[in-house]
Amino acid sequence: MSELKKVRMAEGVLGRVVAIRLGPGDDVIKSLEEIARQKNIKSGVVLSGAGVLSQVTLRNVRLFPEEFPVQDRNRIYTPKKEPMEVLSLAGNISRRDGEVHIHCHITVSSGLEDGRAYGGHLIEGCIVLAYCEIIIAEITGLEIKRRTDPETKGPEIFFD
Repeated sequence: MSELKKVRMAEGVLGRVVAIRLGPGDDVIKSLEEIARQKNIKSGVVLSGAGVLSQVTLRNVRLFPEEFPVQDRNRIYTPKKEPMEVLSLAGNISRRDGEVHIHCHITVSSGLEDGRAYGGHLIEGCIVLAYCEIIIAEITGLEIKRRTDPETKGPEIFFD
């Protein structure tokens, strides 16, 4: 008997792989959304990212919510306006009400001597300084859709 009582799971295969080079001034999340629309990627995975950003804004959960959903009062937004190296970028591409939805997390490091690292949810405001190289892959054989989860009341993935 499985102990995975609240797990949603589906299988597909990796299809097309799209290699991307973003340039100075590009917003990472907006660029990923536009590329997913242009390439008509309905379900996908952000495999990797590396580059240099001029600024980042990270979103993290800071406080436990009294009840779901997690809201802005439970979050912290951390803006940093300094050169940052992208150490990792990982997430998924889905559709919510037919529109592209990117759920991605990013880890960056500063140019400080201690190599301080920061991470969080990728949101608008992560701007490319020189370049950002991203590899995404389309998933075929399953549709990842984002809907409101009845328990958490947040936008989570479901499979068709």
